[in-house]
Amino acid sequence: MSKVTTIDHPLVQHKLSLLRDKDTGCKAFR
Repeated sequence: MSKVTTIDHPLVQHKLSLLRDKDTGCKAFR
């Protein structure tokens, strides 16, 4: 099996969004 997993869980998406905000910020990510 591949290590890449599809993200369907809302909680996982939420955590990823938080990480993205810390790394790039909302404006930069958009």
